[in-house]
Amino acid sequence: MSEASRNINLSNSPLMGVNLSGCEFAADGVLCPSASTVNIYADKGFRAIRLPFRGAQASNPAIVSKIKAVVDAAVKRGVYVILDRHDYGATFDPNEAAWWASFIKNFPNTTYVMIDTMNEPRKGASYQADPKTGKSYATEVNAGIAAFRKAGFKHKLLIEWRGSSGMVRFDKREAASKACESPACSFDRAGGLKDPLGLTMVSGHRYPDSDGSGTSPVCVSNTTGTKLIWNTDLAAKARGLKVWVGEFAFGNSTKVNPVCDALGKDAIKRMRSLPDTYVGVSWWGGGNGWKESYLYKIEPKKGTFAAAAPSAYLTTLVGR
Repeated sequence: MSEASRNINLSNSPLMGVNLSGCEFAADGVLCPSASTVNIYADKGFRAIRLPFRGAQASNPAIVSKIKAVVDAAVKRGVYVILDRHDYGATFDPNEAAWWASFIKNFPNTTYVMIDTMNEPRKGASYQADPKTGKSYATEVNAGIAAFRKAGFKHKLLIEWRGSSGMVRFDKREAASKACESPACSFDRAGGLKDPLGLTMVSGHRYPDSDGSGTSPVCVSNTTGTKLIWNTDLAAKARGLKVWVGEFAFGNSTKVNPVCDALGKDAIKRMRSLPDTYVGVSWWGGGNGWKESYLYKIEPKKGTFAAAAPSAYLTTLVGR
């Protein structure tokens, strides 16, 4: 059993949150969300925000100021913020830890500010340990966490994995005689996910189309919402880890297909039935940078969100 998540205890778990996209779309930060956007989402009932941005934007004081405005507005409302480095790099190596240790000085609040170390990582060590060096995905992640903690930072951390952080890929139940092909196996063979402060959780993504990519409005019809996500929660619970669902969507403000609606509601039911495992979820498709036709757009027509009555989809997303 890992002790990495032992001290994560957010109120009212699982929290219902939202991804506020925008910063990651434009290098100059023109599409970053504002404090007023945060307040609208808080008014609608969302209790957490995942804020995607590009690492290069951290060197632009004007963009950092925009991100700080979002964080300050959220904290004022008692809304948690996940700072998400949306660069598809390595999950969390010592170099990434040094980058975060510098950037996070702008956001000292350790109660409400959390760190998603890397969105949908595509780089990094193999899940299977190198026979010569012993290095693996797990040892790389654990070294990154140790470096970050050594720097004195106490923020909660969210750890993702290759394969678009797919929840179906977290645990492949590899036999002891087989090479590791999943993060769960990699952690097991490295002695577990390790955080001396016990403030680290795993964060997976799930979309209900046939390949889980989130590119089709057609949801799979031969399964349940529970089965869409339980690969990760069963594996996490067995290891004493907690889970944040970083991205999930199953409709938009104008319509929700009945098959998709059933899957989404069943997944929420599953998360609510396991409050000691699921810390929260940040639904995909928030922020004002999306075209009106986007299949997972949470907001109604631009300029109408604040005054609009909650759509049936939004009501489901906030757990009502």
